[in-house]
Amino acid sequence: MFLPRHGLPPWIVKLVFLLVSITSLLFILDLDKLPKISEYSQEYLAIQSGYSSGLSNDLKHLLESDEKKEKYFLLIAIPTMPSHFTQRAAIRATWRNVSRWSALRQEEEHFKRIKLMFLFGKTQFGETSEEFQEELRNNDDMYIIDGLQEGRLVLKYKVLWALKQSLSFDYDYFIKTDDDIFVNLPLMTMSLMTSPRQRFYTGSCMHVYGGFGGYPHWRYCSGGGYVLSRDVVIEIHKLPEQVHQVKFRPEDAYTGWLVNRLNTLTEYKVKVFTQGLLKVGPYKCGPFTHHWFYHHVRSGKMETFFQNIDRNVYMECTDS
Repeated sequence: MFLPRHGLPPWIVKLVFLLVSITSLLFILDLDKLPKISEYSQEYLAIQSGYSSGLSNDLKHLLESDEKKEKYFLLIAIPTMPSHFTQRAAIRATWRNVSRWSALRQEEEHFKRIKLMFLFGKTQFGETSEEFQEELRNNDDMYIIDGLQEGRLVLKYKVLWALKQSLSFDYDYFIKTDDDIFVNLPLMTMSLMTSPRQRFYTGSCMHVYGGFGGYPHWRYCSGGGYVLSRDVVIEIHKLPEQVHQVKFRPEDAYTGWLVNRLNTLTEYKVKVFTQGLLKVGPYKCGPFTHHWFYHHVRSGKMETFFQNIDRNVYMECTDS
């Protein structure tokens, strides 16, 4: 179910969200009765390999030496495919290139420290392509997940692997986006500089999932771009094994499910900040001030997007 930002009276939208929240609070979830994934499926193999298990044993090791870890303000995870060379190159050359942004030049160095993680599964093409191997040699932002076969059906396990591995670094915010997204990095950075550092989950969170197969309804943020504070990532990995072994596939709904389970099953409550941060095309005018993520931007358009946004990060789009 998708609730558009415009088109429904605000009181109806608020009423629906209130009913969903009440339903989630009143719904006593029996995890053992939820549909489980097949033990012969790719999802099961991924779980057994540790992509979505409770990870409590690994967690202690990952957290015990935070002071010695590389420190970043943002850690950005991007699931991608080996063949998407031009998208990754465009990202590195445009919005990821902090030194090119005029609006960030005067900011403190900490807020300009960004860790990028391109996420891949195992694939024959990826292992044999010389172009891909050269890209691996020339960049330190590519992560191939052993034991996970490349494909769209395992997207959520790429993200969960990134959530776990992100704890190898010290950062303030975990951000998930896609390789066809252009990120308004100065606007997002400056907004997060004054945002909560704990119990924080935000994005375009106007979506609702669930209500089938014994699942309750819950809200989630669009996979085009969402943000979690690091403490939420830690708490997600403390959840029971049954919470992770669920059958539905959408990666963004899955992340929302994990946040919902924190709020329902534990004392650790996370605030969901609903913001219209994702802009979906067609793009017939300049950037909006309140959008962090622009969807369906192909590699050939990213340089144009960068130049336009860099010149007027704070200016509203017009129809002229």
